[in-house]
Amino acid sequence: MQSGISVSQELHDAFAKFASDNSAFCLPVTISAESLTPLATIPFSGGGNSFYPSLTQLSSVLEPKTPIYLLLRRPGVASPSLVALTYIPSNAGVRAKTLFASTRATLVRELGSEKFGETIFATDEDEVVGEKAWKDREAEKNGTSEGGYRREDLMGEKERELEAVRRAEEAARSGTPGRDIGIGGTFGRGPSRMRIEMQVDEDAKQALSGLQAWGLVQVSIDVKTETLKLADAQSGIDAESVQRHISSSSPRYSFYHYPDSDVVIFIYTCPSGSSIKERMLYASSRMYALQVAEEQGLNISKKIEAGTPDEVTGDRLHEEVHPPQNANLRQGFAKPRRPGR
Repeated sequence: MQSGISVSQELHDAFAKFASDNSAFCLPVTISAESLTPLATIPFSGGGNSFYPSLTQLSSVLEPKTPIYLLLRRPGVASPSLVALTYIPSNAGVRAKTLFASTRATLVRELGSEKFGETIFATDEDEVVGEKAWKDREAEKNGTSEGGYRREDLMGEKERELEAVRRAEEAARSGTPGRDIGIGGTFGRGPSRMRIEMQVDEDAKQALSGLQAWGLVQVSIDVKTETLKLADAQSGIDAESVQRHISSSSPRYSFYHYPDSDVVIFIYTCPSGSSIKERMLYASSRMYALQVAEEQGLNISKKIEAGTPDEVTGDRLHEEVHPPQNANLRQGFAKPRRPGR
């Protein structure tokens, strides 16, 4: 998922300085005026470069209900020693959560993913400033936690499901061509866990193969049977009315053949009210949905991800097909701006 927000030149300059200054502990980053911008750098405490004693300083930039990115230097670990931490409080507003979650991949990618040894997602202040939380993560990274248990072994069912959602969405964002919803079990990441085993109804295949200009085909997942099914297929749909035809209550994979062009746009929508299992299945299976469409002869040249259909405006679709001159190249999934922004 991407938000359309990019790294400002100010942040590029601040990060270059931060990356070369071993006395700098943390570079906080926020979103301002639709750009990723830096806040004041935090040095290591006590004039040294000790990681754990410096953690308490992070409380100075953490605010209730306010997400923030923290770029941290962690001496004594394998190179690279920089960590990209995304802090999104569980009680933050839905819009702020969506914005920061959908921009975290952009932050790391544009600054240089090879410069970060680890990326972390936190929802509680203790996960940021607590020494134990960092040591638990390190233990989990090595395969065990205190007492020899894996972290997921200590989770309740709800926590396991939420963790599975996070990992499924993370895998889908990075282009992993598989899914592993992991309910009640482990979250394997090896090649053997990357298989796609989802049935596809013939009517969905036929609708996709027959998609023509001005046409809109919607595909859904039957959660009980984990089958891709045809939800709707219509013709004569102009760009302005696409959003009115997409379900606002359930996730959808929509394929729209833009009028008077050879462009097919893949639109993935997932309303906030969707169930946990729906979110997991759709987030982790969207690459497979694209694969199925391409097997039916579609050439998917544009991709959009949105929370609700009202974000998929006619102007946004037009921009995908006819980008403004001198606009930066888009990569991966583009999250449209909300109407009026």
